[in-house]
Amino acid sequence: MVRLSATSRAIGHGVTGVLCALILIPMALVALTSFKPQPEVYSALPWPTEPTLDNFRRLFAVSFDVYLWNSFGTTILRVTGQVLVAILAAYAFARFEFCFRGLLFSLVLGALMIPHSLTMIPIYIMVVELGWFDSWAALIIPNLAFPFGVFLLRQHMMQFPKPLIDAARADGASHWTILWRIIVPNMGPAIAGLVIVAFIECWNEYFWPLLVTDSDHMRTIQIGIRRFLDSEGVDSFGPLMAGVTLASLPALLVFFVLQRRVMDTFVSSGIR
Repeated sequence: MVRLSATSRAIGHGVTGVLCALILIPMALVALTSFKPQPEVYSALPWPTEPTLDNFRRLFAVSFDVYLWNSFGTTILRVTGQVLVAILAAYAFARFEFCFRGLLFSLVLGALMIPHSLTMIPIYIMVVELGWFDSWAALIIPNLAFPFGVFLLRQHMMQFPKPLIDAARADGASHWTILWRIIVPNMGPAIAGLVIVAFIECWNEYFWPLLVTDSDHMRTIQIGIRRFLDSEGVDSFGPLMAGVTLASLPALLVFFVLQRRVMDTFVSSGIR
């Protein structure tokens, strides 16, 4: 184990502190500005002298609650579907022997290298032909296949202790029982990391919802913020910051709730 000198540790902590400040200070300014009344928005003071919720009230007066509901609903359903599909596919690749398994897994890895913009138009045409345009189905179903999730969970399942699985098979457990009662409960860190990545990707997605939705009651929060800015103009800086604050909170909440699970040692809690 390499031991760093006190000077090296101090420099490392200093650099880390500066990087954290560069990230946290703009976030704090956005959150504080969202509580400023309109005359104070451009004030030099970073905090409001007379905090108000008027910016949030003005935001929800233009159907922002609908945008929030669409983002919450589609993100939760999509991430749940992505994790379930990834778990099932990863178990098949990790534990089953079948023809062309290596080739099929190579295709999954190859899908990671294909830019989403390259497949967007063919998928859009399919969505229109199926009658899913301007619906939750268009936002959820085409994105249920998550190659990164399959790769991540498959690698973890390959490292799972084989004697545990053999013991379960000897006791008469089926593959379904082994997967959901033995493997999945011991893959908390991997699944938590996958949920964080999938949630942030889905929650922050902009172009695909813009492409496959047309009516206001199907728009997501990212598009809602853009439409609010276009309709209200730059004078609505306070409500805009309120929208950005609301749009940032769910992703931050998911990360802070699950980040400890990501840091846990793989399988440590269930096998020791």
